[in-house]
Amino acid sequence: MRLVLQQPVDTVVRGSGAEGRAGYVVETRDDQGRSLERVPARGAFRESAEVFPEDHAEPVVRVDVEARGAFTVIVPAPAEAAEVAVVRVAPPGREAAPPAVAARDVDLATFRLER
Repeated sequence: MRLVLQQPVDTVVRGSGAEGRAGYVVETRDDQGRSLERVPARGAFRESAEVFPEDHAEPVVRVDVEARGAFTVIVPAPAEAAEVAVVRVAPPGREAAPPAVAARDVDLATFRLER
């Protein structure tokens, strides 16, 4: 995974909705690696695709494919933000202890922010 471009934009990012949800998120972190903000990376790692048949009477089917391509995410970048990380968040299990929750997050890539 690589960062192709980072560019500041003048917009407001409201209610990320990424907390406590399984999937992929992009988060900003400070110099000590503490998480500041998280936003979902919707559609970033699609592993299936719809296949439309030539005969319109046949159903559309979904097949597994290798995730590839590029995606765009707008993340809040407060002054203390030093890096962004792409994180895979596994679905919550039955255990409710905070250490178990932290163990489900897997960093896929981390990139320094240009200031």
